[in-house]
Amino acid sequence: MTSFFAPVLSGLVLLAVSTFVGMWPVVKLIKVREAKHELKQGSAGFLRTLSGWSVIAFWLMTTWFFATIIGDWGATGDLDGAIERSWLRLRILLEIAAALGDD
Repeated sequence: MTSFFAPVLSGLVLLAVSTFVGMWPVVKLIKVREAKHELKQGSAGFLRTLSGWSVIAFWLMTTWFFATIIGDWGATGDLDGAIERSWLRLRILLEIAAALGDD
């Protein structure tokens, strides 16, 4: 019975923490969008908007990474194996992040 509740509780904690952490970049991005700047390329508002989106992308990738560990753990019941398999997912995430950061 505890093998069912541990991943579910971990998933709920991840949801709460990621929502709390993710509120900051989303609110910041909304404030920048609502500012009275014209968002033309090269303007300060445009650059702040791009940096806001990169923070949100990083937040989503981090949340997805931990959610896959919890999901793997819940499906297999093997936390150690889920963490081992997460290294491959981390490599994929780092390659995605490098591609996003490569301009």
